[in-house]
Amino acid sequence: MAAMNLFGSTIAEYGLPGLNNVAYGLIMQELERGDSGLRSFVSVQSSLVMFPIWKYGSTAQKDLWIPKLAKGEAIGCFGLTEPDFGSNPGGMRTVARQDGTDWVLNGAKAWITNGSIADVAVVWAKVGGPDGPVRGFLVRRGTKGFSTSEHRMKMSLRASVTSQLAFEDCRIPGRTSSPKSRGSRVLSPA
Repeated sequence: MAAMNLFGSTIAEYGLPGLNNVAYGLIMQELERGDSGLRSFVSVQSSLVMFPIWKYGSTAQKDLWIPKLAKGEAIGCFGLTEPDFGSNPGGMRTVARQDGTDWVLNGAKAWITNGSIADVAVVWAKVGGPDGPVRGFLVRRGTKGFSTSEHRMKMSLRASVTSQLAFEDCRIPGRTSSPKSRGSRVLSPA
């Protein structure tokens, strides 16, 4: 799939083809014809992970993640859906609070495609409490306070890895000069 540029096919940078949305939709339709789990994997990797990093990430985030995700060397997941509210951002309970230049995430996400195999998670949280604005954060696998568990015994999409994400005082660097942690940061409009 990476050799055919199926990951991030609508992005025109980093050697990707920059296809329009109709072409992207046709790709997804053809993948769906074969297996819905496969289509889910590719659409999450492309539209829900690569696109927000490309659109809202820093240059360092883009340079780190887009090439790896495009080549399939890294897998991403998109953490919006929650156990009690589904994909309703208005009912979101996951929160982020700022601590110095860092952010601290607390909450849970459910039914997350690629969640327990992802190298990076695009996670959405309310800032400053339950009535605050929603912001996106990049969280690397292995970050302290971040854990995953796979949903088992699904009735459909069994070829798709579907997981729960949990955040317990998960610290995300807000600013960093460390190459090791530069891929975990807040996503903000450029």
